[in-house]
Amino acid sequence: MAGLVEALATFAIILTAFGLMLGILKPADAFKRIGLILGTVIALLIVPQIAACTWSAIPLWQQLALIVIGSVILLAFTARHGKRSRLRE
Repeated sequence: MAGLVEALATFAIILTAFGLMLGILKPADAFKRIGLILGTVIALLIVPQIAACTWSAIPLWQQLALIVIGSVILLAFTARHGKRSRLRE
């Protein structure tokens, strides 16, 4: 996963650099895009690690409670979305 994220970030930064050199991008826009790319890379590399460490640190009963809560929310959302799509037809 990390290798793929790094490769995509490198590609995006290279494209941004070409756009800056060719005059397609303004310098301010290029800095915004590079900041966005780096922020996304950091989020994609750090957030899963934090989630994994947190998940392994909590007791089993809390893991089960989170799974049940997530399932109930997912079922409620899909049921509500299903009613809305049937009304449109």
